[in-house]
Amino acid sequence: MYWCAVEIDGIFDPDVTEEAFNITVKSDPDLSVMESRVSGEEGGNVTVQCNYSTEHQNTQKQWCRFKDKRCNNVERTATSQKSTVHLNDDGRGSFSVQMSGLKKSDAGWYWCGAGDLQVPVYISVYGDAPDSSDSKECIKPEMFCIAHR
Repeated sequence: MYWCAVEIDGIFDPDVTEEAFNITVKSDPDLSVMESRVSGEEGGNVTVQCNYSTEHQNTQKQWCRFKDKRCNNVERTATSQKSTVHLNDDGRGSFSVQMSGLKKSDAGWYWCGAGDLQVPVYISVYGDAPDSSDSKECIKPEMFCIAHR
């Protein structure tokens, strides 16, 4: 048996406690990810592999962002900030999340979810994708060009 407490600022504010809960240690977790940190190039894509136990075979699978609590489910593909998120469940213990058309704003903490379980994943986005507003002005093609943004 264990207990957990969170200290709250100020001596007159009571601490938040949770008492008498059990911790079970298993050899294989009910939910896990292949990589907890994934990075991709701006404009490119990343794939996250989430693995779940047979107990969660028929539970809802989700990919959620911590920042705004927005979730994508296996049943649908969603577009967020011009990035596409697609979830695919193989039905045999694994589902994949593919984010394509990455933007710098897509970087941050997410989680894989199966039923009431969640596992965190950090997505990094690096590099500069060509901007549609970029243009080039060439003085003489054989000499040089000046890029404008």
